[in-house]
Amino acid sequence: MLTRETLQAWYGSNETDLEWLDKPSRHQFRWRLPNERWATANRQFSSAKALGKELQKQGPRDVYIGTSAWLTPVDLPKRSDVDAPHPVLIDHLVVFDIDFTPFCYRRLEQARKATHRLLLWIEANEEMTLLSISYSGGKGFHLIFRDNDRTLFSIPDPKEREDAVRTARQDLLRRVLDRGFPVDPTVTGDTRRIIRLPGSLHGTTGWVCTRITKAQLKAPLKTWVNALPRHPSALALRYWPLGPTDLLRWGKLRASKKTKQLDPNRRTTEQEPITVVQCSTQVVGTKGRSAFMAWIPKRWTEGHLSSVASRINELGWGPVHTFEHLEQTLLVAPRAIPKEQLAKEVATMGWKSMGTEIKQLGHAWLDIHLMLDELADGLSTLAHKGTWEEAGPGSGKVPWSATHVELLRRLNASVELGDDEVAGRAEPAFRVVSKT
Repeated sequence: MLTRETLQAWYGSNETDLEWLDKPSRHQFRWRLPNERWATANRQFSSAKALGKELQKQGPRDVYIGTSAWLTPVDLPKRSDVDAPHPVLIDHLVVFDIDFTPFCYRRLEQARKATHRLLLWIEANEEMTLLSISYSGGKGFHLIFRDNDRTLFSIPDPKEREDAVRTARQDLLRRVLDRGFPVDPTVTGDTRRIIRLPGSLHGTTGWVCTRITKAQLKAPLKTWVNALPRHPSALALRYWPLGPTDLLRWGKLRASKKTKQLDPNRRTTEQEPITVVQCSTQVVGTKGRSAFMAWIPKRWTEGHLSSVASRINELGWGPVHTFEHLEQTLLVAPRAIPKEQLAKEVATMGWKSMGTEIKQLGHAWLDIHLMLDELADGLSTLAHKGTWEEAGPGSGKVPWSATHVELLRRLNASVELGDDEVAGRAEPAFRVVSKT
């Protein structure tokens, strides 16, 4: 990760890109600092130069802009705030975010093709004006449109106006998903969503979120990827998710498996070992605290899941981030929970073996990913699906786990810490094990 001083220096000599917006001052700006804290701009910015001065002072690792334009974009009340006057929505950009994990050339090329197909479909089927196409600086691309139909923005009541726009966007999202386009379902329908700002640095990869042309999006990535700006310390864009040494090991493993399959004397009941990455629930740097992490058993019913979500909400363990892998769901809640409470609760919820492991060891190990076959093919990686709304937003009485906030960051999910207490160190505990 780039240091704060490095980021300050970069923003001191590189401006962000606001040229695609009519009135940047109507949008909210937010950024994430190197210590994972989130900050929201307490003033409006009408030019990249003015914004750049603030970013140079802050040294953020990631910079975002709100997808909505507001009459007053500063100190926006939450949608759940019934006491404050509802903010006046002037416009809401239609944003599609397509990411293909992990960060490598092959997956980025797949994301480019999917984004280009979506652009062609939108132009043929929807009444919208293209404002911007951008490479995110990471694993994908953003398409940003303006809705040509302004009818909803004339609704007098501010709350009814925002609700109507959200409904329209969610209807559009369903049409896009029904056509099979792999867009992030948490982005398009949310009027309070933020998107990475073009011209800003991606704090994980060191590549710049860059606006590109329709011609570039149509052309193979190899013809223009080397022209994309990046920091001198940026990650290399590997062709494969793993390096040559890793792929050599993978090839040897595949060859070994093939040889065994051809051996007539081999016992057919023997199971091949698999190599997996595991992550601990332990909040590193604390005594006796762990985070809630678990795979949902396939046999569980919707009623069981609702009961678990309700209990998590009562305990204040949210937000619970969900990931999918090979049709299974992983839950991660980055809260630092006393191990005794965690062991008791997860056993009651239905994860009895995990409860026993936490009780005996003080933490539990969870499989996160297959090491070789899955990654080498660039397929079936953990895909972030957002947060489990039914499990609630969590309580400030339960401190954040710095360990698992960092885990989520590495899994390309973000957490807004606010002013809540943070426990532990940002050092997830991983291990590689062979299982049969």
